[in-house]
Amino acid sequence: MKDIAQTVSRRTHACVDWLSKPRAMPRWDAYDMVYLFAIAGTVGTVYEEALIGLTHGVFENRSGSIITTVNWVYGLGAVIMFLALRRADRPWQYIVYGSLLGGAVEFTLSLIQQYLLGTRSWDYSGKFLNIGGRTTVPYMLVWGLLCMACMCWLFPPVLRLVHRIPGRARCSIAVALAVIMLVDLSLMVPAIIRYGQRAHGVYFDNPYCHWVDRVFNDTFMHSRYPNMQVG
Repeated sequence: MKDIAQTVSRRTHACVDWLSKPRAMPRWDAYDMVYLFAIAGTVGTVYEEALIGLTHGVFENRSGSIITTVNWVYGLGAVIMFLALRRADRPWQYIVYGSLLGGAVEFTLSLIQQYLLGTRSWDYSGKFLNIGGRTTVPYMLVWGLLCMACMCWLFPPVLRLVHRIPGRARCSIAVALAVIMLVDLSLMVPAIIRYGQRAHGVYFDNPYCHWVDRVFNDTFMHSRYPNMQVG
């Protein structure tokens, strides 16, 4: 029993020591940003789907993409977070700057989606301390804490793991992932635009729009974007 207690105590202290010391960020390049985007976007999808399943007892597709499992908000957020905060070196800086950055990204993406694509995927108008219904102060603080956790403890080991892939293979996989993401984006943008236009009775008589309307019809789009407001 004494040995077990000593082992638990030793591992607890090791865990606390690991958490209390931010990991040094390894060298990185553009290929790493592709991996970071794909991994963070996929983790974001899994997190949201698990949260909806646990709180509402239903399954909803929360990837927000057409052909991948990557949630673009989480993927872009992770890359922007990394590039903007990589020179910060104190936990409080990650929290403060990350809160402002996370709120700004969420607010900006909401504006872009509404006024460029004609749809909205989130509306916080009824929530405490919301800012234009596009973000809230409590959510911004969550973004700040998430930034600290990612920059101090998550991103460094993830990038080190990525760098364990042999050099040429790492680059080839990143290029393939980037191509898949670009194809997804080229399908996602017109599909969302037409989804919003159809809701407002806007139709175009040309083969491309007919193809988009047929392949990405309202039933398909509702299954991929269950919370998107188009009316």
